[in-house]
Amino acid sequence: MSGADAAAPSASSRRALMAACVGNVVEWYDFAIFGALGIVLVPVFFPSEAGVDLLLAAFAVYATAFLARPIGAVYAGRRGDARGRTGVLASVVLVMSGATAAIGLLPGEARIGVAAGVLVVLLRAAQGLAAGGELGLAAVFIAEHADRGRRGFVASWHTATLCLGIALGFGVGGLILWATSAEDGESGWWRLAFVLALPLGLIGVYVRRLVDPPLFTASDTPRPSAPVGDLWRQRGPAVRAGFVLVGAGSLAFNTWFVFLPNHLVDTTSRSLDAALLTSVGGLVVAALSAVCLGRWSDLRGRRPVVLSSAALLAVAAVPLWLLAGSGSLLAMAAAQTLVGVGVGGVLSVATLAEQFPTRLRATGLALTAGLGTALLGGTGPLVDQILIRATGVDALPGVYAAIVAALALVAVYRLPETAGSELS
Repeated sequence: MSGADAAAPSASSRRALMAACVGNVVEWYDFAIFGALGIVLVPVFFPSEAGVDLLLAAFAVYATAFLARPIGAVYAGRRGDARGRTGVLASVVLVMSGATAAIGLLPGEARIGVAAGVLVVLLRAAQGLAAGGELGLAAVFIAEHADRGRRGFVASWHTATLCLGIALGFGVGGLILWATSAEDGESGWWRLAFVLALPLGLIGVYVRRLVDPPLFTASDTPRPSAPVGDLWRQRGPAVRAGFVLVGAGSLAFNTWFVFLPNHLVDTTSRSLDAALLTSVGGLVVAALSAVCLGRWSDLRGRRPVVLSSAALLAVAAVPLWLLAGSGSLLAMAAAQTLVGVGVGGVLSVATLAEQFPTRLRATGLALTAGLGTALLGGTGPLVDQILIRATGVDALPGVYAAIVAALALVAVYRLPETAGSELS
């Protein structure tokens, strides 16, 4: 092999990493804005009635997008396996950004009545379809561009930029609330954060115009997509383990970074802007942890990293929830920092990508991620709110997160070590 040939994959990897990461930040900024400002938006789009739990309503609408994710995951995964990753990745950014901007431009319930609430739910579902395709397909795109000796590090940038995109959404939302001193949705300032998604989305589409990974383009395309049944028959244990693993990481994230800030605002004197801006620090820690632990997994193996991270979430979930629930922003920041370390290690893209062959990889990763985030992660804030309202026991969100993390620990223990392996 010539020196030029040897350098080409490295240059391609850098371009692919930049494209996937920039698009990922844009995609998750869009998705996070509703999680950050949902409690502000619900009174704008839904009828206000005495006795209605606004936080419960906000989390119900928030969960809508997650329930749509598996559908988007299967569609985008099969399209990506059959026709290539790049075109689908550009499309999901456009759908996500368009739906987000549309929420920002949508008239409220006072002007168009019940249609406002219906349209918000439909637009959230569109966001979920796009997010379902993004979560698995972008991870595959990055992993397939990485050299096997650095796949853990390179693929970890997917998790890192996911966290940074959410941090950007929380930061923009928090700054708008802080600058305007307006937590009343009728003021309309929150709309700026949503409309900003449109130019960001166009940037994301532009940078994703790259060729597909060598592993994909080496085959003839277009090619028939593999039935989902093949995935289950050939890689059933990997699908089940990935579902629980992604579910544990997603639930931990949604419990400490989405539910907790809103819960403190609802039950203490803390303001939403302060809670959101405090959460940004924990998300940055999660991003840094993902990159560091990804590199460690290249050197020491995938299993030690993922097992230790799942163990951290399982053992520390209840104490960290009780610490964060004290109402102190400093305590919340400390809890989110430790949870961020666990989330950064549990959401190991390389571990998941290495479980599937190329013809099934996009579908497999998208489906496991879509189901895990839909059934466990995205519904987490809604379940947490119901548990506390029904029992009055504030520790139950931590208990729930600990149980799911323990299940992930068992599931990952059964997976083989794949660090350094070739992607088939």
